[in-house]
Formats: sequence, structure tokens, C-alpha cells
Amino acid sequence: MSTRSNVYLKTERLKVLKVIGEAVAQVVVESETDLKAKKIEKIEAKLGPVTDHVFKDKVVKQGVIIKQIIFVDSRDFLRHAKEEVPFMTSVTIPGLKPGDDIEIQNHLLNIDTDFQLEHAADSSKEERKLRQKIVAHILVKASQWRQVDVVTDVHLFPRFNSMGRRFCSH
Repeated sequence: MSTRSNVYLKTERLKVLKVIGEAVAQVVVESETDLKAKKIEKIEAKLGPVTDHVFKDKVVKQGVIIKQIIFVDSRDFLRHAKEEVPFMTSVTIPGLKPGDDIEIQNHLLNIDTDFQLEHAADSSKEERKLRQKIVAHILVKASQWRQVDVVTDVHLFPRFNSMGRRFCSH
């Protein structure tokens, strides 16, 4: 028994982000801050606003790392200070070309701070120098907007039931 099937495909046009590539950017910065601190409790750092500049095969990132410094002052009060440290870094993403339809996503993978609280040369001063080094890794993903046709439904005609009999649709 020979049967011919016709296939009906329903499609929709979608606007999607097509990933061009991704790379991990490493940021290494240092800062120096004068604080009236006798002890550092902790330093919390996070990625602040970032501006991305797209070039052929490259993304240059400019931004700030925002830090909250929690410290104990000379009278044993817990204090905090905010600091913004600027940075610039770049990553290579082969196949990347500048254009209006490029979207850059930034995902902070990790950020670590190492610090030393140094005594002032003049021991009568309450201020000390807080020297810090910050290392951060940012996943940079470059994508481009594209329109694609996607199959959303498939119908086969004629259809058969589980016993091999034809369904007729009139």
C-alpha cells in the first residue's frame, strides 16, 4: 500500500541574539586610600557601571569597581568608606565587527581584594594608608541580533491512527 504524505510547517519569524563569541577578561588594579583606621574588618567589591567599545575582533571595557571598606576607627567604632576604582581592559573575540546590532553582556565570575594597612611615618597621626590590589574576572559575551524563521508546528497529511488506519479530514 503506497501513501503520499503532505507536510505542513507553521513558522514564525523571531528576532534572536546569535552569539559571536565569548572570552574572559582579567582586571588587575590597585588603589591607595588614607583612612583613620586601626583595623580593616572586610572589603566588599563589586563591578560598577561598564562601557564597552567594540572594535574588529576586540572589546575594550572601561568601568569602575565599587568597594565598601568596613573598618574599626581609633575609638573602636565600626565605620565604612566607599571607593570607586576605575579600570580598563580588553578581550579578543575573533569574528567581531563593530555595528549597531552588537550586544555585549558582562558576567562577573569572581573578584578578590588583597590589602595592607600601613602605619603612617608619623606615629602621632591617626591616618594610615590602605594599599589594595583587586583582581576580577569578567565573562564577556558578544552577540548580534538576527531574524530567523523557526518551525513552531508540524502537521502530516494524511494522518494515521495507531492501528495504521487513515484519518480523513474533510
